[in-house]
Amino acid sequence: MKKHKQKFYHFVIAGAGPVGLTAGITAARLGHKVIIIEKGKIAGPRPRGESFRKNAFLMDLLGKDFFDKDCFTMGGGLVFHSPGAKKSARKPGKGKGELCFFEWRTFIDRLVGLAKDAGVEIKYNSKVLKPIINDRKICIGLEYKAGNNRICQAIGNTVLACDGYKSTIGKYYRVDYDQMDCPMVKCLAEEANIDIKKTPDLQFYLIGNGDLPYAGDFPPGVVYGFPIGGKKMELGLMLRMKQAHLMKTVKIPDPKTVMNVWKILKKEYPGFSDYFKGAKIIHEEYTGLSNTGLVDNFVPGKGVVLMGDSAGFIDPFGSSGLYSGMAMADFWVRMLSKKLKKLSENMPEDVLIDKFNEALWDGNNIKTYVNGFKQADIYKKISKSYALTNKFEWYIYNHLKTSDRINRWWNVISLMLKLA
Repeated sequence: MKKHKQKFYHFVIAGAGPVGLTAGITAARLGHKVIIIEKGKIAGPRPRGESFRKNAFLMDLLGKDFFDKDCFTMGGGLVFHSPGAKKSARKPGKGKGELCFFEWRTFIDRLVGLAKDAGVEIKYNSKVLKPIINDRKICIGLEYKAGNNRICQAIGNTVLACDGYKSTIGKYYRVDYDQMDCPMVKCLAEEANIDIKKTPDLQFYLIGNGDLPYAGDFPPGVVYGFPIGGKKMELGLMLRMKQAHLMKTVKIPDPKTVMNVWKILKKEYPGFSDYFKGAKIIHEEYTGLSNTGLVDNFVPGKGVVLMGDSAGFIDPFGSSGLYSGMAMADFWVRMLSKKLKKLSENMPEDVLIDKFNEALWDGNNIKTYVNGFKQADIYKKISKSYALTNKFEWYIYNHLKTSDRINRWWNVISLMLKLA
């Protein structure tokens, strides 16, 4: 396989999901050259249901008409069900019409269109192989295999790892995703047994270790369901591995075991199985999400930043990394853009890229970037959410443990949920 000609970019981005596309759009709108390397034939190839709460950042990024035409809104909140669905607790929504649901493909296509309009170059069918490290130990780009098996290089000032859980770039820097990742099943169903007017809330059903007679050593988890328009729902299973790794009574399941348990949950689990009556499943897959905690270093090596799922930057309370990852990408790109432009003013145009990148990624600057991010509202929100969620799950799954005890103490749990 022959090497292809190098090109230069200010931002080299791995992954054309919402986080990578947001980073690319923001960078290009700020006047930078951007390339996104995506392994799929299209951006965001796997369908799913998603939602976020409308705010100024998303309005500016996506445009007001996206929310007016492509979303439906609900004022519902969150409902948590105790093991066996014997009791429940409702956390009210933050405001009528604030929670926006949308079709995944419509959302991704919107981001791709905005990226192209801004001048972002997107390479599909291109698999990231490894970071390119110069003799000063600075990452200056990515090596990738294009669809025709050519080995190509994208060289630039900054590499953003937006390639999701089990990130190729994160693995290169020895991020232990086995300890971070939570196995999950995602399912999209049409004609689900739900009436949105009567059930406008997102539903979460808690499952403790030992609650399932057919899988006694199965990790604690949550099955969930939420409407995404009409009688269409996203439903799924999320294992809560932060506590599972600490429990002697848990055996970490392989994907086949998870899927077998999922099949039974769809048929039998109280309350949850009702949604599947008469439903048509249009997509179902085993996947994962990095939400047991944040990575130790957002900048694992000079020249590269881990973003979104690659960094565990997910709201663990709702197990969603959509908004948090997009906001993280926007913040880092704006911060690095300011430094890039400042350095450009002080260096001649013909300065070697290695010298420029060395200044951009010296130790003091990296500390400034990381400390700046830790002062951002989105970082404080996610950091606080991890702290609260870990305490909550320890109390339920590790302290109370059994379904009988969880149900007995449900009044206390209900109060904790409402205050979270």
